[in-house]
Amino acid sequence: MSGNLSGICLDVAVDHRLRVLCKPTWTDGYPEPSTHLSVLERYGRSLGCKFDEIRVTSQLAGPASTGGILVVLQQPRDNHPFKSGLRSVVEDCESLSALDELFTTASCGTLNVKESISLLDLLPFTPEQPSTLPSGELQDAFEAARLTICAKRPDVILCAGKIWLPYENRNLRKGAANQEKFDVKGELWKVECAGVGQPDKFDVVRLRGSGRELVRMSKVNGFHPSYAVNYHPEHTSLKQLLLLNILKTCGVYRDDWNEEVWMGTLRAECRDLVTQLRDERQVSGRSRTLSDFARIYSTVQKEFFASIDKIERSHDGPAEDLYDNILDSKISYKCNDASVVLRKMSEMGTTDRRAISDVSLEVRRLVASFNEKPLRSQGLRLKEILKAGMASLNGCFTECVEGNSSSFRFSLEELANVFLQMARSIEDLLGDLLKGETGYYKGAVLSDQFTRRFQGLNLAL
Repeated sequence: MSGNLSGICLDVAVDHRLRVLCKPTWTDGYPEPSTHLSVLERYGRSLGCKFDEIRVTSQLAGPASTGGILVVLQQPRDNHPFKSGLRSVVEDCESLSALDELFTTASCGTLNVKESISLLDLLPFTPEQPSTLPSGELQDAFEAARLTICAKRPDVILCAGKIWLPYENRNLRKGAANQEKFDVKGELWKVECAGVGQPDKFDVVRLRGSGRELVRMSKVNGFHPSYAVNYHPEHTSLKQLLLLNILKTCGVYRDDWNEEVWMGTLRAECRDLVTQLRDERQVSGRSRTLSDFARIYSTVQKEFFASIDKIERSHDGPAEDLYDNILDSKISYKCNDASVVLRKMSEMGTTDRRAISDVSLEVRRLVASFNEKPLRSQGLRLKEILKAGMASLNGCFTECVEGNSSSFRFSLEELANVFLQMARSIEDLLGDLLKGETGYYKGAVLSDQFTRRFQGLNLAL
């Protein structure tokens, strides 16, 4: 059975086109034993690393067999809880736990990073800034990674890391072409990622093993999950692209991958987004405050209204254009963005009541706007999804009257869940429209069905 039944991954509703690509992915039942773990462990011991760090790093690079899927990352964090074991290290690291969830989703539960997916850093056992290390130590680390990869001989390698080295003693980012010329990297630049949304220049990469033999493996370009999960979580298209990269990796491994036009469009949109974010130089990552996220939510809500306007401008168009009109509006993506921002604020607590009050006012304005002016669209089911969603958003607020003043009590997490449910329902609709089920232009009112879904969303999620 294929497809993502829950429709949720990394706290976002999965794009309907990605859902249908999720398939069971079975690893080789009779793999050959590999020496790559002993190569990695030997290098860790040469650095004087502690037993627990070597053990968990080796487990992440497992299983101890050739072939399979290998994900190449960058460097280990400097404070992993190695003493607590593999599971704790994965769960404590947002990047590792994201990869675990992505592979579980893409493979319908048949793959995970704790047992079947191999993870390796370009600089294993090296949490220090590369610019602070002697070139000899860097070269040894890159060489250890290369030898480990060659001993592993993976069938597919997902390139999700890049090490930027000093250039002319000043500029750490002088361009990929110059970075590739550094002798300390040896051949390892071949398995560095080319950037977010960049197309694969080569489908195959070859590295020379310890015996000078050429090791050939299929290659998929990705990017580090931290960019989407930690630095720019509000741009959920990046999480969709993360999943697309994982799906392609699994598909190439199964030898049944087919590129489609929309995939290139998603990559191009994410490339443009990265350029925009780089030019804007806004605060990102964990340095953000509640006030920052409140401003981000305000922007997302404006984009949500823009999506609604785009749908309404085409409401007199042919009924068969409904799918394209909803898809082009990106309204489900805006619901995802809103959900993630509100969830991030919920996780940060209530230390900035002004920021939370601003978000409360924005959401109530959104609901009031829909009550005053219902959506104009031929999509009856879309109307019902948004109507039920707005009713659920309104139901999240409880008015509290004290004397001559009143305030509203609400939960940011509940608001996030409503937006997530709207996103999932819209993706369900798009999936059904894509399959040619056309009973959404006219017919029975579906309000009871969607009201039940939104009322039970806490159980559903």
